[in-house]
Amino acid sequence: MSLNLKVLYEDEELVVMKAPTDEELVELVYKYIRGKGRPVTWRELRQVFSGTAGEDRLRKALIRLRREGLVVELRGGRYATIDMPGVAEELRERKRRRTLREAASLEWRLHRGGRKGFQVN
Repeated sequence: MSLNLKVLYEDEELVVMKAPTDEELVELVYKYIRGKGRPVTWRELRQVFSGTAGEDRLRKALIRLRREGLVVELRGGRYATIDMPGVAEELRERKRRRTLREAASLEWRLHRGGRKGFQVN
């Protein structure tokens, strides 16, 4: 996938392009993930944007996309948009497991609450 960056200089052996601003990088990352049509890994994003943006800038772009609700992080360090196939189901399953884990933790604390020296807050 082409990143469509502005070409500053080009000859037979070399092409020099303008690096994207932070705003442009956020948009480029979002377009790349949407364009793939499937969840993409951190490794894949890092490979595609190597030479264009450093890892710190790429992480900041992903954090911003997640904060804005445009991208979600799935298991295994994969990033996807909410409307991709299977993403909503995985998020529901994650929420269900978290609820079960919290309930089990609460049950354990209540069970242990009767023992001396242990307080439930």
